[in-house]
Order: sequence, then structure tokens, then C-alpha cells
Amino acid sequence: MKNMNLASRYAKALYNLAKEKNEQDSIFEQMRALTGAFQSDQANIDFLLSPLIRPADKVTVVEKVMAGVQVSDTLKNFVLLLAKKNRLSIMSEITSSYQTFEDEAHGVTRGTVRSAAVLGPDDRKRIEEFVGKATKKQVILTYKEDPTLLGGLVAEVGSFTFDDSLTSHLTRINEQLTRSIH
Repeated sequence: MKNMNLASRYAKALYNLAKEKNEQDSIFEQMRALTGAFQSDQANIDFLLSPLIRPADKVTVVEKVMAGVQVSDTLKNFVLLLAKKNRLSIMSEITSSYQTFEDEAHGVTRGTVRSAAVLGPDDRKRIEEFVGKATKKQVILTYKEDPTLLGGLVAEVGSFTFDDSLTSHLTRINEQLTRSIH
């Protein structure tokens, strides 16, 4: 939790700086490319995340990696600051938090749908339309199979949970029967 709070503060600072320069969308794409470049070599990851390596040595490696990826001066300076402050370990959390700011600015919300069986394209479209109407935002959902569900689905979007699983229906029926008996 501490890292997410810290990552959120870094992401907000970067987002606000990028917004001043009207480059918030391109910064996000560059961040994703840079994160991919860092993660492409396990030796780089181990080196950059090691607490035994001096920040100055990490800066040198970061500069070499950034030479292979086109990044703006804003992002370059930001990542070098992270290296100097020994904060590269939270880069993926910063990218995730930055995406949240981007989504808010564009009226997008993300979520996950768990279902007992694989959902077809028509079902997915209906779910996205339903959740979009309920949240009044554009919805981007990821879908996962959950064998623990007996049937139906559970959609978690932001702070909302849409539970239409067989388990929740059985629980409600059980509660109604229990109330009617007492």
C-alpha cells in the first residue's frame, strides 16, 4: 500500500507536468515502451532493483536503456530522478497510477469480469454496454474464467461490483427463506 501511495504521488506529479506541456498522452505511451524496454532484460531488472548498487551506476544503465527508446525530455528527466532517488522499483506502479489519471481525463473506467465459462463476443458487448450505462463512462473490461463460480458472472469496475453469479442468487434466496421462517 505504501508503494502505491508513493507511486500515485509520483504519477500525479508527472501527469501534471505533462499536462502543462500538453503531452500527457504521448508520455503515457512512452512510459509503457520504456517499462517494456526495462523488463526485456532480466539482468537490467536485477541490476536496477538491487539496493546494493549505487544510484549513480543505475543512472548510467537507465541512460543506456533510454537511448534505445524514444522518450521526451520530460520523461527522461523523470526516470533519471527515479534512478537517483532509488525509486525505479515502483516504475510499474507509477505507470499504472498514471494510466488511472489518463483514464479519468478521458472518461474511461476499467474493470474485470469473472465468469464460470468463456463469454462470447455478443455477451461481452452486452456486458460492456450495461456497465457503461451504469457508470456513465466508457468501459474497458478484461475477462477471466473463474471455476469457483457455479454460473453467471461478477463484474468489478472501479468501486462498483455487479454480482450476477449463481452463488449470489442462492445466497439471496437462502436469506429470504431464513427471514420468512423467523
